[in-house]
Amino acid sequence: MLALDQDSLQRRSLARNQLLFRQGDKVTAIYFIEEGRLRLERRTFDGRLLILGTTPANEFFVEAALFSEVFHCDAVATEPSRVRIYPKTAVLDALRTDPASAMSFLKLVAHQIIDLRQRLELMKVRSAKERVMLYLDFHDGVGGTVSLPGPLQDVASELGLTREALYRTLASLEQTGAIERTKSRIRLKKSLGG
Repeated sequence: MLALDQDSLQRRSLARNQLLFRQGDKVTAIYFIEEGRLRLERRTFDGRLLILGTTPANEFFVEAALFSEVFHCDAVATEPSRVRIYPKTAVLDALRTDPASAMSFLKLVAHQIIDLRQRLELMKVRSAKERVMLYLDFHDGVGGTVSLPGPLQDVASELGLTREALYRTLASLEQTGAIERTKSRIRLKKSLGG
């Protein structure tokens, strides 16, 4: 994606629940997740944990931070992970001087905007059942199967639901025959209307 010598980039391994950075840390790099999964989270003024998003392996992480002085949230590994470190100055130089890098980065950001619009659309749906079905529709994979991007607790947070509300909704959808599920996958059998 970026015109940088990939072999010269540093890597960092993280244990489960280990922080990559904290809110307020100076932004010196962006990251590519080679293995594992990382979550962006922030505490509210009253101590509640807000999960802002989860990023799986083989994706860039915190690209928007290139244009910030400090990180606005914490990044924590949800499982053993390894990241490739892209120094901020090198990335910005590559974007300024290499049109192919700039176009590739622009494409990445465009996909993130689409993802954010889908997440906003989900938040506007009041019914937990409809919200879950819309989420599954957005993430529909091969043969109507959705691979869950992590623990159900993270999915619940991404949907703006409590873990219990998500479990109840999935159980209800399973009981009505709308879905079949395993620990890490959900298969859509019919739509809300069908």
